[in-house]
Amino acid sequence: MTTTPPPRPPLRSALRDAGIAAVVLLLILFTAFVRHRNGEHASRERRRAIEAAQAVARGDTPVHATSAIGVVRPALSSKDHPYLARRKVIDPGARAGRERALGGPDAPAADKLLYDAAARYDREGPFVAMLADGSGRAVAAVTTARGPAIAVTAPPGTPEGLPWLMLVGLVGLGAAIVSAGAVSGRGGIGVGVALAALAVPAWMWGGAMLAGATGLAAAGVGVAHARGATDRFAAAIAANRVALSFLAPAAIAMAVLVLVPFAVGLVIGFYDHHHGQWTFVGLDNFAKILSGDGRAFDDPLNFWFILGVTVLWTGANVLFHVVIGTTLALALRQPWLRLRGLFRVLLIVPWAIPNYITALIWKGMFQGEYGAVNSLLEGVGLDGVSWFSSWGTAFAANVATNTWLGFPFMMVVALGALESIPRDLYEAAEVDGASAWQRLTQITLPHLRPALAPAVILGSIWTFNMFNVIYLVSGGKPGGSTDILVTDAYRWAFERGERYGMAAALGTIIFLILLLWTVFGTRVTRKEEAA
Repeated sequence: MTTTPPPRPPLRSALRDAGIAAVVLLLILFTAFVRHRNGEHASRERRRAIEAAQAVARGDTPVHATSAIGVVRPALSSKDHPYLARRKVIDPGARAGRERALGGPDAPAADKLLYDAAARYDREGPFVAMLADGSGRAVAAVTTARGPAIAVTAPPGTPEGLPWLMLVGLVGLGAAIVSAGAVSGRGGIGVGVALAALAVPAWMWGGAMLAGATGLAAAGVGVAHARGATDRFAAAIAANRVALSFLAPAAIAMAVLVLVPFAVGLVIGFYDHHHGQWTFVGLDNFAKILSGDGRAFDDPLNFWFILGVTVLWTGANVLFHVVIGTTLALALRQPWLRLRGLFRVLLIVPWAIPNYITALIWKGMFQGEYGAVNSLLEGVGLDGVSWFSSWGTAFAANVATNTWLGFPFMMVVALGALESIPRDLYEAAEVDGASAWQRLTQITLPHLRPALAPAVILGSIWTFNMFNVIYLVSGGKPGGSTDILVTDAYRWAFERGERYGMAAALGTIIFLILLLWTVFGTRVTRKEEAA
């Protein structure tokens, strides 16, 4: 029997729904305004920087205020220090040939901006960009016969303020519309129309897409109010407010730490980042990844090659984890084994130590000249191995490290499952004349499968994304061929020109792969339990 929530005053209900929705939409609009304002500021500063650099190239004084200007001469190497490049700068308006050294103990701090801009000009040619120091200044470099003419704009003044009067006016107008709709019995229409008024600033600051989304949100809230869905939702919250108050901290933490980063990463995957500029590219990043971007299949940068290495890496590790962990669990369960408690503690130690510490220890053990592994090989008369110079040995080193880290987890799971097997089954099997192998295959392993199946799924996910071992042990050597998908995403973000869009797109693909594997594994586990 369902309980109908008590009726609420129409005006109060309408104002509540409109107010809550308006707060959420206004927070989104504030973000859109800041993005719009920063974009306009960046465009204005880049234009000023270009104009100032062009004035410097003509030998004139820039119209706009600047932090640093000058024509920077090509770099010259020192005779005593060939790797130390020195530059000179010509201030605007100076006579031809009148130069001063760029940098030095008594040089102004702005000289570093000119030097860095000249070095970037040497790499890329003429450019204009915002400084990465967060000061809101722009730098531009244009070509002249004597060297690049460089200008850095002055720090900007007070940023444009939020148009509070416009927003207050829209909110007041919305409250009037909501009130009129509630009094006339058209509360849903009033709520929808009032919220739709916020599409005006959404259009101004975010374009047609944000305005359309705002309109759809307004219509949705209006329909929900008209059908009483919001009243039922409010009544449910009021009835369960104590339980929800306990759940709220965890829910907020999950939203901030998981849902928001996931949503941001998903959106970034549709953009391209280049020199601080974001450009919407749609599905281009995903297409480049899945197509291999024109690279050969055996190229370490080809997605399918990396996926193959990742699957092989995951399968090999999980296999060793299960086999070694189950074997040790069976050994530790034998009644004739003394000091079983001590052995259990010692075998769990690799799992207890942070994996990055273990990875660094194993990397040192695989070091070519002084590593413990090569020392053991030489001690038995074998030649040492250059572990990270070929794919096979580097991959083996990674697998050995992660096997050491992962087998204790499977051992603990197997020990718990073994304890749940009744001793009566073994005694009855012995009476019937079953051998040790028959007892293992007919009693022990079938009882272990339901417990090991979820552990295998979880261990596969952990191993699939085991960043620390790959990054710290082999570092992807040789030539990135031992990288897995998660380390490749890291390299797109931080080692290949800050391609955050490609990294986010690859992260989304990794999530989808693991989601499909989890769904498949869950179905298999349910079948095992049902059997």
